[in-house]
Amino acid sequence: MNIASSIHPWLTLALVVCAGRLDAAYTVERVVSGLNQPTYMTQAPGDNNHLYIVERTEPGGSSLGRVLAYNQLTKTSTTFLDLAGTVQADGGLLSMTFHPDYQSNGLFYTVSNVSGVNGLDEWKSVGGVPQVQRRLYEYQNLSNVFHTMNEAFFRPGGSGAELFLTTGDGGTQANEPTFDPSLIEDPTSPYGKVVKIDLTGDFATPAAGPSHPDVDLVALGLRNPYRSSFDRETGDFYIGDVGFNAVEEVNFIPASHFENPAATPIDFGWTSREGTIATIGGSAGGPGSPSDVDPIYEYAHHGGIPLGHTSDFNGASITGGYVYRGPVEELQGRYFLTDFTAQRIYSGEFDTTTPAAGYNGDNFTDVQRHDIEFEELLDDGTVLQYLTSFNEDNFGNLYMVKFGNSFFPPEGQGEIFRIVPLGDDQIELVVDRDTGAVTLQNSATTVLDIQSIALSSAVGAISPSDLTPVTGLRDADGDMSVDHNDAWSISSSTSSLFVEATTGDAGQLAPQSQLVYSPADGWVRSPVEDLAATVLLGDGTIVNAQVSYTGNGGAAFESGDLNFDGVINRADFVALASQLHTDLSGLGPAQAYAAGDLTGDGVSNYDDFAAFKATYISLHGEEAFAGLLASAPEPTTALLTTCGIGGVFAARRRDV
Repeated sequence: MNIASSIHPWLTLALVVCAGRLDAAYTVERVVSGLNQPTYMTQAPGDNNHLYIVERTEPGGSSLGRVLAYNQLTKTSTTFLDLAGTVQADGGLLSMTFHPDYQSNGLFYTVSNVSGVNGLDEWKSVGGVPQVQRRLYEYQNLSNVFHTMNEAFFRPGGSGAELFLTTGDGGTQANEPTFDPSLIEDPTSPYGKVVKIDLTGDFATPAAGPSHPDVDLVALGLRNPYRSSFDRETGDFYIGDVGFNAVEEVNFIPASHFENPAATPIDFGWTSREGTIATIGGSAGGPGSPSDVDPIYEYAHHGGIPLGHTSDFNGASITGGYVYRGPVEELQGRYFLTDFTAQRIYSGEFDTTTPAAGYNGDNFTDVQRHDIEFEELLDDGTVLQYLTSFNEDNFGNLYMVKFGNSFFPPEGQGEIFRIVPLGDDQIELVVDRDTGAVTLQNSATTVLDIQSIALSSAVGAISPSDLTPVTGLRDADGDMSVDHNDAWSISSSTSSLFVEATTGDAGQLAPQSQLVYSPADGWVRSPVEDLAATVLLGDGTIVNAQVSYTGNGGAAFESGDLNFDGVINRADFVALASQLHTDLSGLGPAQAYAAGDLTGDGVSNYDDFAAFKATYISLHGEEAFAGLLASAPEPTTALLTTCGIGGVFAARRRDV
């Protein structure tokens, strides 16, 4: 954003590249709640405001699932994609990913399981409406709806034509008579694999495994790879693989493996082994193969087989996570994971230069437990349990997706949390009661890069015509553009919500600088003071501004002060009486109040007169109100009479 300081000396803006913060502290915040069994969250490239949230069910619990687009500025959700169907066990809509070129091609991909049929679908957003393009991959689960297809990924720095996919072993338990290890160990079958899909290929018939000519096998020997991730900085791949009756494990594929077209597929050993345990019992087990690759981290099941190393963590269903690459310096490079049943959150560090021959299930160092600390930071009694996913936004901020408060929770219990830095960011919104001026200011000691700003008021206390936005008006070059790519625009301009944002250059607000959104009348004066500002910073952090009101002697306007002069007197009574029974349709609560709606019911009538009377008497007494009635001018007397208050008023007049 290029804005000349000679025009607005209080706002210095430049074309900048936002660097990560170096704060040595962080906290955890709730981003959104009231979700219906959420399983996943992501962002679309080029859209830093919306979070796309995958819900397994909809209200009523009879749907395959939907994707919500959650607007972080307005804190509202819309349905981006809705899939109808019946949810069974672990089925439903499970995850999604956007194509790296989504802003230009509109492509995204969903993973689902419908009555045992696993499907990877390609969609295209056409005019904001998703339309299915083709089914790329499809196969039937073996005996139930467990250990299904899981996630699809694009590799950081890789080709946009390569989509990676993880799949489970089909769900048959290893101690069941129908369990067939050969299906998992077969390099051409779809079960227990990591595969690479060439999106330029022919999928007129969906691929059913790595035998498809446009599908390459990357890895096999997985049981239930529940949540995997590429390290956005290095390109290394981490897999959280759910165990059978011995261990939970984290497997690792170095970036170099993906960069080598001749690389041999990696075998992680299931079904012959579980983690580093060579014999697991049931109808599976055995010594494994010398070429099998051990996990880099494993922990024991509750009461499971003892491991060959110490493990402070135990559980029964791992949820893999991410290597942290967000703005919190002290968390950099730490791999986060949790266990769905044990309900604990851990992180550890891994030396990625370790050769595969050195993987032993105990390669993490400085393992730390976080759930207790995170819950204390939330400080509201929240239990971070039943996490179905960790996820990242476009800036590497780490999110935790909570399914609910039980294994298959009722609707409305789902929540999403985010780890955010504790810095000296201090954005204030100052509202002048006397003038209605609205000012956004940076009270911090650091420069803030701003990508979007939202002003909101539930009572409709915003006057958009009296705002001076960034979009189109702060124009140094005189061509009605804000920056060289004309990327700032207003997406909402109402009495309840004003939003403007950029998809291009972030504006830089200098320390102790101000952005005067309105020199006067931008705030519609009202006894209700609910104006709020939400700001999206250049590093993806969402900041809720501290709001302060000045003027009127430091106090909010009292209900009944219709001319906003700080006192309730005869002038307010005349103003009220002159507006009784006027048409308030189309007005927001704040505007309707100024027109005489003291009760907030959307009409101006006797109830408002009674409310004013009660307030006036509480301040000045009964006799003062009688005198007020007696001194009312004749036009007011006539209006009160027509409004049904005349009998009371006339009696007062005769008594005087």
